[in-house]
Amino acid sequence: MSSEPTNEELWRAVISGENPVWRKGWRLRRMIPSTHRCKNCNAPFDGIGALFMRLTGRGTYNRNPRFCDF
Repeated sequence: MSSEPTNEELWRAVISGENPVWRKGWRLRRMIPSTHRCKNCNAPFDGIGALFMRLTGRGTYNRNPRFCDF
């Protein structure tokens, strides 16, 4: 048996906030000033941070403005 986690275990860790990589990225994006953010990854959608996030591919999702299109 392999020691790699299953997809279900990976997603559970991401959604619950137990995954250290996702938690660190979420906290880093939180330091960028903005009032409107993605509900999943905390990417800013307005202000100076929005320009930077659009360059990295995290713009507002066209079907639901509460989430990014990453």
